Amino acid sequence: MTGRPGTILSLDPHDALGWIQLDDGERVRFGGTALEGFATEDLIGIRVVVLGTIAGYQGVPKAVRVTPLVPVPPTAAKVYPATPRRHWPTFVREHPRWSDAAAASVPFVHSLPPLALPRHPLFSAWHDEICATAPVSRALGVPTVRAEERFVPTAEDCFAHGRLAFLDEARWPTCGLCARPLEMCVQLSSAVLADWIPGAGGLVALFCFHCGIKNPSDPRVGHVRFVRGSMRVEGPAEGTWKSASSGWLADTQRVTPFGPGRLAPSESWHGARAAKAPWTAASGLFGVGDVAFDELPPGATEDLLDDLGAKFDDWLESGPRQPASDRPGGLRAGAWLGGVPCWVQGDRTPSCGGHGEMQHLLDYDGGQFLDGALHVFVCPDRACNALAFVAEF
Repeated sequence: MTGRPGTILSLDPHDALGWIQLDDGERVRFGGTALEGFATEDLIGIRVVVLGTIAGYQGVPKAVRVTPLVPVPPTAAKVYPATPRRHWPTFVREHPRWSDAAAASVPFVHSLPPLALPRHPLFSAWHDEICATAPVSRALGVPTVRAEERFVPTAEDCFAHGRLAFLDEARWPTCGLCARPLEMCVQLSSAVLADWIPGAGGLVALFCFHCGIKNPSDPRVGHVRFVRGSMRVEGPAEGTWKSASSGWLADTQRVTPFGPGRLAPSESWHGARAAKAPWTAASGLFGVGDVAFDELPPGATEDLLDDLGAKFDDWLESGPRQPASDRPGGLRAGAWLGGVPCWVQGDRTPSCGGHGEMQHLLDYDGGQFLDGALHVFVCPDRACNALAFVAEF
C-alpha cells in the first residue's frame, strides 16, 4: 500500500488523538490505535507515513495506519516544537476577514436571510461575516437503494445513473483516452440550475471510470456541460456497457432537489483552504497545528483552544439546519448544488486560464465515486462560464 508522508503536529495524551500535517498540504486526524512500529512515545515532530484514510468525526479525514517514515531509535530525543503564543487582539486586528468562502462558491441569485448562529466568544469578532456570507447550497436526494419502479425522465427532470441523457447532439459521449462510452452520473434541469447560473440551461455530467481514476481532472475523461437538452440520447445497449464503477446502476434514478439554505463551511474546508487564503482568520486558526493565545476575549477559556476545529463544527451544528435535513426516508444527499466542495484529498480548485480561480458549483457522488465525489466548477466570469471538474475516490 502506497503511503502519504507527513509530520506529527500534536498528540493529546488524554484522548490519544492528534494531527498529522501531510506534505501535500492536507491535515489528517489520527488516534493512538493507528500507530504502528514506533519505538518511542515522544512523537511530536516525527516524520511518518499515513497508510489510508477514512471519514472521521464530521467527515474529517482520519488515518487508518501510521508508520514511521524512517526507523525511530528508542533513544530518540524528545521533540516538542514550541507552540508560539499569539496576542489575541493583534490576531483579530490583523485578520479582519474570516474566510473567502463566499468568493469560492457560485452565488445564489436570490436573497436569503443570514445564517442564525449564537454568539461564540472565540468567533464573535467575525460572527456577522460568517452568518451573512455562508454560501447557499441545495441538497439533491437520490434513492438509497435501487428503485423498484423504472423512472423515465424528461428534459425537465433531475436524474442520475442509467443509459439516458438529454444532450445538444445526437451522440452518446465517449472517453477521449480509451474511446469507451462514458458512464452517466447526473443531469440537472435548467429550472434547478437557474438559481445559480441563470440562462445557462441544464447541466449534465458523464465520466469514464476506467481512465478517470488516474486522470481525475483531465477534460477528456468526462463530459461536463451546460446543455439545452434538445435531444434525447440513449447509451449503449445493456450487456455492451462495461463500467469500472462499483456504484453504477443500469436504471435511471430520480434526483429530488430540496430547499436551499445557507451552510457555513466546516473546519475541514477551512483547513484545506488555508494555503490559498492564508490572510483569513479561519486559515490562521485551522490551517496550522495547535494554537495558543494570550488575553483571550471575554467569556473564552483556554480549554476552548483544545481541538478548536471540533468546537467550531459543534458551534455550527448549534444553529438551525437547512431544510435538507428533514428530507423523507429512502433518500440521501447524493449531491450538493452550490456551497463549497467537500474535499477528501485536499483543495484542488481549478482555474480558468483567462479569469483565475473557478467557483464551486456541484458535488456529486451517487455511490459511483466511493468515498469521494465529482466536484464541478465554473468560471466566475459569466460571459465565459467555462466548466471544469475534479474527481476524488
